Amino acid sequence: MDDSITIRPLRETDADAVVALYSKAATVEPRLGPITLPQWGQFLKLPQNRGGRDFRVAERNGRLVGLAESSLRDHGGHHCRFLKIVVVPEARRRGTALALFDDVLAIDAGDDLAIQTLVSPDWPAGMAFVSVFGFARIESEIGMKCVEPLQPARTLAAARASIERAGDVTACAAEIAHIHNTAYASDAAFRLYSPEEMAQLLTESEVWIASEDGQVSGFCLTEPEQNSMWIESVAVDPARQGRGLGQVLVYHVLTAHEVSVEHPCWLNVSSRNPAALKIYRRLGFRPQHETCRFSATRGELIAARHRRFN
Repeated sequence: MDDSITIRPLRETDADAVVALYSKAATVEPRLGPITLPQWGQFLKLPQNRGGRDFRVAERNGRLVGLAESSLRDHGGHHCRFLKIVVVPEARRRGTALALFDDVLAIDAGDDLAIQTLVSPDWPAGMAFVSVFGFARIESEIGMKCVEPLQPARTLAAARASIERAGDVTACAAEIAHIHNTAYASDAAFRLYSPEEMAQLLTESEVWIASEDGQVSGFCLTEPEQNSMWIESVAVDPARQGRGLGQVLVYHVLTAHEVSVEHPCWLNVSSRNPAALKIYRRLGFRPQHETCRFSATRGELIAARHRRFN
């Protein structure tokens, strides 16, 4: 490793340097960015990131040249650490990523802890990294785009539901947390949210609610942008699934935002969820790109690190 590189925890004052780092990294790996200062601030506020408590940065001569985004996520009964490493082009092949990786692995103690990371197939450095350390691919996130919403069949159950944008998001946080925690429990990227954490998360999103008989049956979280919109999450209470409610909810949101070629909608869906893929296709979404999710235990990664580099 380059002896001039030092690793330390992320600081609040690093925000401008992180934005600059992403801008440089994106010149050779477009999928990495760039990001804006507000986007970075919003990202740090997510409950799982805890203000960047477990994030690490690499410095050389007082300049930030690498970043490890690291967050411990509660999967309900067990935990998983998510990891993403970004290094500026001029600091690659000098041990920067390895030094960040070592520091993140030292945060936890258990060898059975799962470490996950997302890598786009067209990010050569990222794919080489997961290959070297023996990460196993467990799923893909399919990026989908809609420019012409297709109206779904309106079932009796969906017709009875009321759909509206939530005003006071804190009032429905507990119900949304419950639906999220039950609907997504089997997902590889599942993260358990308490009502308090969900209330914090909802303040950063536009929240749409589907209700039946005064009960919240489903929700859709969106992030409107200047020339497009992003659907962050959609879920229907498992006890009320299979009746077309989710399709009508998403279609209502798409039409409310006047989705078109000039104002498209984007979302990600797991390759392990063929039912959701089918629903989104029916609504007019089409696959655009793929991001692979890899996983390995902490013990496997430490062993691979020693075999390869010691």
